[in-house]
Amino acid sequence: MEKANDPVRILKKSSARKLLPAVSEKDNKATRGRSLLLAGSSDYPGAGVLAARGALRMGSGYVTLAQKNIAVSSLKNPDFLLLDLAKKEWQSQKFDAVLCGPGFGVNSFTAQIIRELKERGISHVILDADAITVCAEENLFPLPRTWIVTPHAGELARCLDVSAEEISAHRYEFIKLAQELFQCVVLLKGHGTLVANGRRVYGISTGNAALAKSGTGDVLSGVITALRAQGLSPTRAALLGAYVHGATANLWKAQKKDLLSMMASDVVEMLPQVLYKLRQGG
Repeated sequence: MEKANDPVRILKKSSARKLLPAVSEKDNKATRGRSLLLAGSSDYPGAGVLAARGALRMGSGYVTLAQKNIAVSSLKNPDFLLLDLAKKEWQSQKFDAVLCGPGFGVNSFTAQIIRELKERGISHVILDADAITVCAEENLFPLPRTWIVTPHAGELARCLDVSAEEISAHRYEFIKLAQELFQCVVLLKGHGTLVANGRRVYGISTGNAALAKSGTGDVLSGVITALRAQGLSPTRAALLGAYVHGATANLWKAQKKDLLSMMASDVVEMLPQVLYKLRQGG
C-alpha cells in the first residue's frame, strides 16, 4: 500500500495479492468457511441470490441464504442452501460469518436480528443496505469493532443526518465521521471507494462506472462475507473484497465491453478470471 498525497493509503495490486486466502490440496468445504446470508425477501429476491453467488465465487465452502418465506427456488439455485426463517431460526445454523441486510427489509425483524447479533457477541458480521438503514432508524450505534458496514452515500447520509451530495463531495471527512459513529470497519461504496478502520483510511485503486448498476453492492457484500468466513480480518476482508469487485469492472472495460452494459450477474461471472489473474500476478 502506498501513501497518496492526501491522508488516504491506496491499495495496489501487489498488496491485494498478499491478502488472497491460500488454496491448499487439503481444503474441504468446511475449512473454506460457512457463510450465512440474511438477505433477500419476496419483494427483493434477487438481492439474496446475488449475495449468495458472490460468496460462492469468493470461495466460501458453504453458503446458506436465509429469509422469511423463501422467495427463490433451490432447483434454480442448487449451489447454495436455503433456510426459511418463518420455519427455522437462524441461530440453529453453523456459520463462520453472517451477512445481514441486502433486500432483507427495513423493519423490526431486521432490527431484532442486529440487536441479537450484538448481544450474542457474534464477531464476524457484515451489515449492508437495509440493515444500515435500520441502524440509523433504531439508533443501534455503536457496533462491535470486528463488524463491517458497507454503505453507499445515501445510506450513510441517513446515518449521519446529512445529504448524500455532501458525502459525495467530502468522502474522506465523512468516512472518518462514520467510523467514529459505527466504531467498526466502514466501506464507503461509490466513485473512489474508501475503507476506514479507526487507524487509517484506505483507497481502492480498481473500479469504474460500469459498477453503477443495481445489485453490484449485493455481490460485494457476499464477497466480503466469504472472506470473513475464511478467516480474513475485518479490514483485510473489506479491502480485498472492494479490490476484486472493482477489478471486475476494470476487466470488463479491458475486454472492450461498454460500461453501460455491465450487470451485477456479470460481476459474479468475472470474479474467477479476476482472482486467477491476481493470484498469478497478471
